[in-house]
Amino acid sequence: MKFYFYPVAVFLAGIASAQALFSVFVYFSDVSLYHTLTAIKAAGFVVVPNAQVLPSLLKWRPAFCGGVFFALTTGAGLTVATFLVVSIWRRFSRRSFGLWLVFAAAAGFLAIRFHYHLPMILACGLTIAAAGAATFKFFPDLPDSDGRNHPLFSLFIAHLAVIGIILAIWVPRFNGDAFVSIRDYLLLSNPIGEKINAFYYRYTLYPAEAFKSLDQKLLKSCIIKVADKNLYDRIKTTLIERDYLPVQENFAADVIINEENNALIFQRHGKKIDQLGIEDFLKAPDTVLEKISEKTDPAGFLRKITFLSLIGVSPLISYIFLHSLIMSGLFFIRSWKPRFAAAGLLCVLVFTGPAFLFGNPLDKTASDSDLNQSLASARWRDRVAALKIIEDQELPLHRFSGIEAMAQSSVTPERYWAARVLGDSRASKSYELILRLLDDPQPNVACMALYSLGKQKNARAVPDILRRMNSSDHWYVQWYAYKALKRLGWTQKK
Repeated sequence: MKFYFYPVAVFLAGIASAQALFSVFVYFSDVSLYHTLTAIKAAGFVVVPNAQVLPSLLKWRPAFCGGVFFALTTGAGLTVATFLVVSIWRRFSRRSFGLWLVFAAAAGFLAIRFHYHLPMILACGLTIAAAGAATFKFFPDLPDSDGRNHPLFSLFIAHLAVIGIILAIWVPRFNGDAFVSIRDYLLLSNPIGEKINAFYYRYTLYPAEAFKSLDQKLLKSCIIKVADKNLYDRIKTTLIERDYLPVQENFAADVIINEENNALIFQRHGKKIDQLGIEDFLKAPDTVLEKISEKTDPAGFLRKITFLSLIGVSPLISYIFLHSLIMSGLFFIRSWKPRFAAAGLLCVLVFTGPAFLFGNPLDKTASDSDLNQSLASARWRDRVAALKIIEDQELPLHRFSGIEAMAQSSVTPERYWAARVLGDSRASKSYELILRLLDDPQPNVACMALYSLGKQKNARAVPDILRRMNSSDHWYVQWYAYKALKRLGWTQKK
């Protein structure tokens, strides 16, 4: 029976190692961001996060919580990949020399893909090493048997069968709205889920900043070394409009721009990245800055690993852990095969139950009468389903009743979608409702209200947004506020 819990032991070791390693990775990223934002603030610009949140970048707690995100995504993905490679190798060979060559090749591959960015290489490389060591340590010492008769092969096939059933039920219901539906129906509909959701949105930007490319960052620092004042002002205005904010020359800025022989030389981390004519830059600054960001982005491959792990490996790990927990609870069943089957059946019920909550019961071509009937329903899920159709089809709100009441509902998803549909209306009443939702205690609702204000393109909202951005203690809300300001045409002023 011990061979059954072998994967769980390896996964725990790998994820625990990733948690420790990526917490350090996020911490040093946070410290770097703190110094950048402090320099930008000293230069007279508005910064996000604001003064209430900025000091948290120097603390270990947010870094540790941010490490949880990487541990359960990137760490889990690297652990599962390592587990499979080592297990297959160990099954057919007891010699480790060839496997060391595979790991050496993997280390070289990561170094190249990460542009020799040492913190990323160490975090990922040491996670792989820890998972590999755990796989060797916990690999069950079973009598040799061939092919399908080997217990690990039987275990693998049994897990695949259960996973196949779960996927068969989930895949037809999975669409672009799936993650939003998970949040609405699984997280925001119960106290435990709300705490998980609050944790995610409170700490998600700490790890996110650690692997953003330059153009994905909200604020960037720059130094402009141009002698001609008129030209300096033109370049400065162009950069500020794109949130590249000039700082003191004694700071190690994200981008340094030097003028030389009627050309601009762009440097990053002390290296020359690009050189082009002054007018060429001023004619197409977005293209130039995107090119610089692309050339200096070491985290593109890490973002791919993280995304693939999030949608594929994290659910797999959750299934393995739950299955093992249930197996432990069914200790009174002596034989592992019926115990496995019973645990598998319970896992199918747990993992596929939520799938039946997904999908909109209303057709996208639903009539106004059907939508109004759903809006008046006693079930909040029906009301939210109607709001989703209205938002998706951008239907005029004056044709529907009950939106104002839904904006004041005690149900969080209902307020969230009410805030979202209000962004398509230009009526003064809609504007007033959105302003009221800006102070909603639930961050997701406040963020969507800010998004809708930006969507309305009403410049009179700028003072209200600035006030909320400067007073909020929630980084995610501030981030949405800044994005809304930019959509309204607001620009930083020194």
